[in-house]
Formats: sequence, C-alpha cells, structure tokens
Amino acid sequence: MKYCPYCGSDKGIEFRYMSKYEDVCFSQNLNDPYIYEHIGHMFVSECQNCKRLILGDDYGGELPPSLFDKAEPLYPNSVITNRYVPEEVRVTYENAKRIQHLNSEAFVLSIRKCVEIICKLNNIEKGGLASKLKQLCNKLSLPSLILEAAECIRVVGNQAAHDIEDIHPINARNIDEFFRVLIEYIYISPAKLKHFKYMNEIPEGKETPPITKDGRWVMQKGKYLGWEP
Repeated sequence: MKYCPYCGSDKGIEFRYMSKYEDVCFSQNLNDPYIYEHIGHMFVSECQNCKRLILGDDYGGELPPSLFDKAEPLYPNSVITNRYVPEEVRVTYENAKRIQHLNSEAFVLSIRKCVEIICKLNNIEKGGLASKLKQLCNKLSLPSLILEAAECIRVVGNQAAHDIEDIHPINARNIDEFFRVLIEYIYISPAKLKHFKYMNEIPEGKETPPITKDGRWVMQKGKYLGWEP
C-alpha cells in the first residue's frame, strides 16, 4: 500500500495491530462434504497523514506483520482486486482513486479514460464516446440502466474537461459508484456465473482450492498457485 485510500497521502502507512482468527472453509467441489480449518490474519494500520485506520485481511494466514500492506484491503475498499477485470482498467482506476479527494476534475477524467479503455478492449474504437457506449451496451447486451450510468460518466467527464466550474466532490463520488456498477456488469458478474457453472460440473474426487465462507480462496503456501476455474 503506497498511499492512503482515504486522503491519497504518501506520507506513510504504519502497522498498528494484528489479530489471528480461526474459521472454516470448504472445497469448491460440491461433491466434497469436508469442512477444513481456516486460519487467517487481520491487520490494522494507520495513515500518518489523516490518522484514519485501514483494515486488511490475510485470509491465507501466511503474511507476517512486516508485510501487512500485502493483505487484501477490506476497509476502505478503494481498489478493484478482482482478477477478471483487465489490468489496464484496474491500474488506471487505482491511480484515479489516489487523487479523488485531491482533484475531482482529474479523477473524473481518469474514470472517463477507464471507460474508453473498456471500449477499446472490446474492439470499439470508432466514433465519440457516446457512440462507443451505445455500441458497447449493444455488443455486451447490457441493460439500458447501465448505459445511462455510463452516460453520466461521459457527461461529467466532458464537464471536467471543458467547463470552468469545478466538479463537486459528491458528483465525483457518484461517478465512482457508477463506474463500479459498470465493472460489476461487464466483468465481475459474468465471472461469478462462469465460476458457478464450473463448480456444479466438477467431477467427484477432483481436488480444488478451499474457499472461505465469504467466497475467497485460501491459497496457503502456494499450493494452488496459478489455479484457474
């Protein structure tokens, strides 16, 4: 974690507390009735600039306190960690989040760029963004509500690029929420459906990585490195 997810400061994040917990996890093979022990770590750290606390979860239970910043961010969850979202989109979004509370105009322009990247990755490159969004929704069979949310991103992005008036922080927050809805429909929900179908077709006896009750994999000691559904 290179910067604070609250204030965007890079003055430093310091470790404050680690808690070890025990829970249960299950095989992703629905024919496997066994319940497995799950041991993880929760880390609390503090931003040295704004003094807010950050919560992370090492659900594999392998990280020492010195590597607290490698744990999955639970709160605030300001990044997109889902591996089905293309890296170009994730990195651009992460950079945008860093400046959200520092420069609303630059943030909105970066989110607009994320939408442009999504169109390009779907081989939609001709025309203005309004036309591209309609093509994208038609190609992916997205509902009209998603097109409307994407249009809000485009319109506010245009305002940030051309208008004299500043973008209100509330509008920046709304644009952020609309973008995450877009990501959910385009990448995350289809991946969840794919994984659901996969799990229901796993033959009896096939070994799979254990999964926690909240749906996260427990890849302890690298046993399942590179595993794909």
